[in-house]
Amino acid sequence: MPSTSLPAALLVVALLLAACAPSGDPPRVEQEAPTVDAPEPAPDAPAPDAPAPDDPAPHEPAAPAEPPSDDPPNLDVAVALTPVVTMDSPIAGDVGPDGALYLAERAGTVHRLTDGVLSEAVVDLSEQTTTDSERGLLGIAFAADGSELYLSFTDLDGASRIDAVAVSDGVVDGEQRRAVFRLEQPFGNHNGGDLHVGPDGLLYLGLGDGGGGGDPLEAGQDLTTPLGALLRIDPQGAEPYGIPADNPFVDVEEAAAEIVAYGLRNPWRFAFDPVTDEVWIADVGQSAREEINRVGFEALFGANFGWHLMEGSLEFAGSEPEDHVPPVYEYDTNGPEGCAVTGGVVVRDPALPDLQGAYLYADFCNGSIRALDVDADGEVRARADLGVDGGSVVGFTTDAEGVVHVLDLGGQVSRLVPG
Repeated sequence: MPSTSLPAALLVVALLLAACAPSGDPPRVEQEAPTVDAPEPAPDAPAPDAPAPDDPAPHEPAAPAEPPSDDPPNLDVAVALTPVVTMDSPIAGDVGPDGALYLAERAGTVHRLTDGVLSEAVVDLSEQTTTDSERGLLGIAFAADGSELYLSFTDLDGASRIDAVAVSDGVVDGEQRRAVFRLEQPFGNHNGGDLHVGPDGLLYLGLGDGGGGGDPLEAGQDLTTPLGALLRIDPQGAEPYGIPADNPFVDVEEAAAEIVAYGLRNPWRFAFDPVTDEVWIADVGQSAREEINRVGFEALFGANFGWHLMEGSLEFAGSEPEDHVPPVYEYDTNGPEGCAVTGGVVVRDPALPDLQGAYLYADFCNGSIRALDVDADGEVRARADLGVDGGSVVGFTTDAEGVVHVLDLGGQVSRLVPG
């Protein structure tokens, strides 16, 4: 596996390592909360294909594709990483309506992967973004109906933005793009930016607390700002987007109605388990704890993950709130596991039967791919280093068959295979 060059190393240190460096007691920033650059959508605006009265409520998850096995995963299994392709700065991926895996580069391009060969860029917004600090193209996701590709990136002003690119007959048309969401950012770090379509067909965006050290804007516990939260929107339900009527804070005065869960510092990757619909969120710590959270899909609605009152299971800027959802696993920042957690995926690859149901993750400062086995009550039954090094891991993605791909910001894209 190619080693990361010095310029790339400096770049990625700015991306994640700075996010968790100790910062002491930063001064209070006297600044108004960032604003969402979008008209106020009607909370009850119906989607184009609204469910019939007898259909499930919009946020009810679809039935799992198959029942989860009662057998716990076996983490004592031999695996290997097989190189797939080399890119400049792979950072995110998703499966398109044509069944192909699409990969995004931080500098602003999206490519189709076919038989280990990358296409020319199907989308190129490199002139509309920058890789300064922790910025760039940060996430991609295809609409549930395959009609659009959503891009999560920071624009030239540093604002977090979602654009929708038209997809026709499975072909991405990079020339047809519309603005969906824009949020001003007070600092260059903690942008989050991960993007996924959930089991309900709606779009989820993870946003950090706005940056700075120690959450100077106190955004993590502030429901009036989308910062420090997981958002849930309907890009096709209104112009520029609709807010689902069952979002938990729709009827809360002055709350940002897009929020579905809050109390996050810098959720550097989250994922839905395709079998159970459970949500896994890896949240980069300040100076003491890197944390991994898991909640059921229904429990996600209104969940408070604690920041900035809590950093993992430790009190940070106050007392633990009564509704705090503690992590299922945490480790020391700057400890033996690394310094900045990179969230991963739940293994559902038929070629790795022993790992079925295990959650994979890594750390930007320690490329070892690790696995967690967490029971139904949220207790860790087992954890293991799988003995493979993914480099400067900034993300995981899966192809149409469930094969796990590991994204090394230094350039390598690899797939996880039996050892």
